[in-house]
Order: sequence, then C-alpha cells, then structure tokens
Amino acid sequence: MVYLKDLESRLLSTSSERDLSLYRFLNGRRHSIHVASNDIESELCFNAFVEGNGDVALSKLRKVKPFKGFHYTSNFVLLIAAAKIDIVGEEQNIRSFLSNHGYKEQLVINSALGTNYRIASKMDREIDVLANLVEENKSINEEDIQKCLSTIGDIYDLFIVEKAIARSIFQSNEDKKLCYYKELLKVQKHALKRIELASFVSLFLVFSYLVYLVVPTLVGLVVKNWDTLEPIAYIIDKIGIVILLVTGVVLATKVKSIKKKMRVFVLSKVYRVLGVDYSEYKKLINIIELD
Repeated sequence: MVYLKDLESRLLSTSSERDLSLYRFLNGRRHSIHVASNDIESELCFNAFVEGNGDVALSKLRKVKPFKGFHYTSNFVLLIAAAKIDIVGEEQNIRSFLSNHGYKEQLVINSALGTNYRIASKMDREIDVLANLVEENKSINEEDIQKCLSTIGDIYDLFIVEKAIARSIFQSNEDKKLCYYKELLKVQKHALKRIELASFVSLFLVFSYLVYLVVPTLVGLVVKNWDTLEPIAYIIDKIGIVILLVTGVVLATKVKSIKKKMRVFVLSKVYRVLGVDYSEYKKLINIIELD
C-alpha cells in the first residue's frame, strides 16, 4: 500500500488538470480546475466533474469542427465529461469509442457514468485483463494484481488496480463468511430438525386425543339413532368397497403432494412461532447450498 501511495503521488504530479478532475471524481472527490478564457475543454471538465452541469460548454464543444483529426469524441476524458452532461446525446459516441478500445477504458467509463456497457473486447494489456475481472465480478487473486503493478502508466491504471485490490479483499471476506454461514447452517438444520420432529409428535398426540374424545360420542350418537341411520349404513356397506378402492387410488397419487403441503403448512406455523419466515429460510438455504 505504501508503494501505491508513492506511485499515486508521482502520477498525480505529472497528470493534466483534466485527468486529475476525472480521477478525483472517480474516487468521490472534486478537483477544482483553473479554466482559462476560451478553454472550452477545461470548462467542460470543470462543469461535468466539479459543478455537475455544463450544457452551454458542451454545446460550444459540439460546434467545434475536427482539427487535424482531433475531436472531443476521440478524447477519453472529454467524452466522459460530455456524457456526464448528456448521456443520451453521447450514447453512440461512447459505443463507437469502446468498440475500438479495451476493458480499461470501459471500466473507467462505467464507473464514471454509472453505466453498464459491455462493448469492449480488447485484452491486449494486463490492465485490460484485470479490468475485465473487476467488471465481471470474477475471482481476483494476488497474481492478477501483481502482473499490473509494474506496468501502471497513468492514474487510470492505478484506479483499476486499487479497485481490484478492494474487490479482492471483499471477495476474500465473503469466502470466509460463506464458510461460517455453512457451518452455522449445519448446526441450525440439526436443531430445527429436532424442533420439527417434536412438532409433528405433538400434533399426532393432539390428534389422537381428539379422536379419543370424539369417537365415543359418535358411537353413542349412532346407537341412539340407529333406526334412522340404518338405511344409510346399509348403502355405505354395499358401496364401501368401491369407495375404499377409489379413495386408495386417489391417496396413492396424491399422498406425496398432500404430505409436502402438510409439511410446509405445519412448519410455516412452527417457524412463525420462532420468528422465522419459513419460505425465506428455505430460499436462503438453497442459495448457500448452491455456493
């Protein structure tokens, strides 16, 4: 980190005011630019990266005809400044620029504008490879960063390296946290399975007790009203086998679905008592287990 700070000091001391204004902006800071009279380019950068406006300056710059092949749309910093002011009007210019440049420029543009362009395809430089890893949120190791340290040539290379270091640290912490989460999940699942078993046993006992209370009452009711219920009992006796067969077939095809629905219903109630949303809990388990 000391090396990067020293390198940053050297690069900042040799960078132009326009580059400094963009670099500071990328890092969430402001760099005031001294704007000379008739210096439309610096005025545009000052407006875009410091004041946050600049329609007048952009309008002036768009009227300037290309001189010896130079145009603001081919200048990295000016194009970003123009797009910061009018992203819609510069959409095609950005796409055209990125189609001829690498991932380094694409990452800086996306970072400055809050966009998500995926147009660049060149990875001729190590810094482009690193920028691509950052942009695609791929795993970044120390070797990927080391390859770029000796080739940092400007403050934008430095910006990408610093961003990669930050992402690498974040990914490392996330990997450690995921291990902790998985261990916690094992313990939690073990504990909750016991809770589930206890819940189902409790429900079974309650159901059995209710049956114990209700059946004698039903039998007594049938005995008292046998004259009225006898014809119904006769009919049920004749078609009972058919009913049992149909019921058996239906239950055989539906038992898994019914069991699953009952399980979800019961567990949702149990987990709610514990202050847990069962459906959200299952989603989180699936996410962690997939990782």
